Amino acid sequence: MKTNSHIKGQSEAQSLRFNQIKKVAKVAAIIVGAIIGTLVWAMVRPVIRGAGWVISIITAIMIIFWLFTL
Repeated sequence: MKTNSHIKGQSEAQSLRFNQIKKVAKVAAIIVGAIIGTLVWAMVRPVIRGAGWVISIITAIMIIFWLFTL
């Protein structure tokens, strides 16, 4: 027959195992998130730069057109 101390010891061991799994999962999630974030940043950054140039050129054309129509 199992005693209460034996059941308590099993519960603590399971809790410790669960906490270790939680820590490993958290570290893995951080690493995966960092990799995905870096890839997205590397792909999106040139697009944003290109969009910035397009907006600047359109704005310059609109200002020149506005100055000629005064």
